[in-house]
Amino acid sequence: MSRFCTQCGTVNEADARFCDACGKPLKPRATAPEAAVPASAAIALDTSPIPALSSRRLPWPWLGGGAALLLLLGAAAWYWLQPQEPSKEVFMTAINQHLAQHDADYRRRVCLRNLPYGRQSLVISPFDQASNAWLGELVKAGLYAAPQKISNGFFGEQLEYQQTDLARSAVVDGRLCVGTGIKAVAVTQWSPPQPMGELLVSQVRYDFQPRQPVAWLTPAIRRELFGEAGKGEARIMLLRKDGRWQVADDGERQALEAAVFMQALAKEGIERVGEQASTGLKAWFGRLFGPAEPSADDIWQALLAFSPLLASQQQGYAKQDCAVLESQPDTFSCRIRIDGGSERVLLSKNGDGVWQLRLP
Repeated sequence: MSRFCTQCGTVNEADARFCDACGKPLKPRATAPEAAVPASAAIALDTSPIPALSSRRLPWPWLGGGAALLLLLGAAAWYWLQPQEPSKEVFMTAINQHLAQHDADYRRRVCLRNLPYGRQSLVISPFDQASNAWLGELVKAGLYAAPQKISNGFFGEQLEYQQTDLARSAVVDGRLCVGTGIKAVAVTQWSPPQPMGELLVSQVRYDFQPRQPVAWLTPAIRRELFGEAGKGEARIMLLRKDGRWQVADDGERQALEAAVFMQALAKEGIERVGEQASTGLKAWFGRLFGPAEPSADDIWQALLAFSPLLASQQQGYAKQDCAVLESQPDTFSCRIRIDGGSERVLLSKNGDGVWQLRLP
């Protein structure tokens, strides 16, 4: 509010310190005394408790997150401890993990060897239509320069194809490779898993294509490599170990193939014949005047027809002896050696004159 000068009575602004008319200092306005706060109220204000709700609730979000993390870890551990059931997805994952770790071992399956690609130039007769047609595809892909006509003495005029740097970078051990390895693209078939001790074993067939294919992989080159299907086919042995399916290594595969084969024989009732066959001089006369016994190759082909799993054991296979059975003159009991063990099998000829395993 306005202030009055006591000297001349002039009205001044509320915050003026001197009179605007006469210049006399104006007395400072007296401030109203603050209301006294009762002691009891002051004490109440000073001693009011600080809410502790926030401090008590602070750990709960952390505890809740920790519990969720423990549940998640527990669920993951439970999942990984559960034995994997056979399926296309499980087998595909196991196969591709193995193939990715062994690219160099499988690279030859995506390499061409229909020409000597290790040479920097190829000289072809103009009349060799098949070779010229194929090299024409490679010229289109940028792997060879267009052919130049050269004189080749007695052979007359020839066509020379010079290899480009693009082709040279893709040649491995004289083969033209279209990828670093292979990858499985489909599991097409697998045998029912067979228990072998604590393991389960299955033979799996799968389709594959090149891993990291080159940019110049044309349809014509793909057909030359894989045929009209445009993809390769392979088989591989998988085993379930510690609950997880994985590709068997070479040692495991050889041991398991032999074991699976013998198990298949036992399942069909073919067991060791022991001493059922005639022996000694009588057996010798029987082999001399009786029907000709199966050769080592006859026995091997009969074994393969019964179980293709035996194919990898050929180096360890040998025929030891054969003897005709007294009660069955058309049947031979043959001892064979396979994978370090000696076994006996029964064989007889079918209607087409082919030796085959005979079930007791």
